[in-house]
Amino acid sequence: MAAALLALVLAVPLSGCGRQEDRYRAGSIGPKISVGISFDQPGLGFAQSGQYRGLDVDVAQYVVHELGYAESQIVFRQVKPADRERMLEQGQVDMIVAGYSITQERQKLVDFAGPYLAAGQDLLVRRTQNDIAGVEDLAQKRVCVAAGSTSGALVRSLAPQAQVQEREEFPECVTALLSGDTDAASGDDFALAGLAHVRGGGQLRLVGKPFSNEHYGIGVPHGDPELVDVIDQALKRMMRDGSFKAALGRASKSIGYSIDAAARTLRPGDR
Repeated sequence: MAAALLALVLAVPLSGCGRQEDRYRAGSIGPKISVGISFDQPGLGFAQSGQYRGLDVDVAQYVVHELGYAESQIVFRQVKPADRERMLEQGQVDMIVAGYSITQERQKLVDFAGPYLAAGQDLLVRRTQNDIAGVEDLAQKRVCVAAGSTSGALVRSLAPQAQVQEREEFPECVTALLSGDTDAASGDDFALAGLAHVRGGGQLRLVGKPFSNEHYGIGVPHGDPELVDVIDQALKRMMRDGSFKAALGRASKSIGYSIDAAARTLRPGDR
């Protein structure tokens, strides 16, 4: 009896000595894992002919693999900026990796792992335009932003006389810019560079004067700090083994946007 009791006592601490990731191994979240990404942001998240490419896609695949899921078990779902919090709250996705800037307001509704990437809000204009060199030139200008992004509030704050136009998706701002229906589009520089490269037809350019500091994180449903920690550990491994640097290089090259990888890379906890 004494031997059996000793074995039981020893077994109790041993049961908690496994990796925290074991709680989230394949099947604990579900037989498949649903990840929200952008479908229309070249370089970050872009869907074409059933294929998904971009930095956020690579990050999502790495993290999900660390949770024990095979690539065939990932279900990518399109998320638009205005729908991200709602989709997490309603359980439509298990996590969101979609150029998702960490903000205090969003942290009231969802939890964030990361950050993993630094970006900055910039302006996209027609290549022939010379009257907009920065946010200080937006007075009386029409500025297109994606609804639900951080861009609208920031432009209104820094350029109160600007005429902010909200569109449901970023590509709609590019269309409006090309047609002359708006004077500039505002968004994160990496996202704007991708849109200009793929959809701009050589007619658009970045102003190149960022006016914010955006930290991209992975959004998960509110109230699961252990899941946040597990994802943070996966991101750290991705950065240590060189996978993140390689993914960032592929993404920037795919949109013809030269960046300093070291300056752009953020480690979880750098907030």
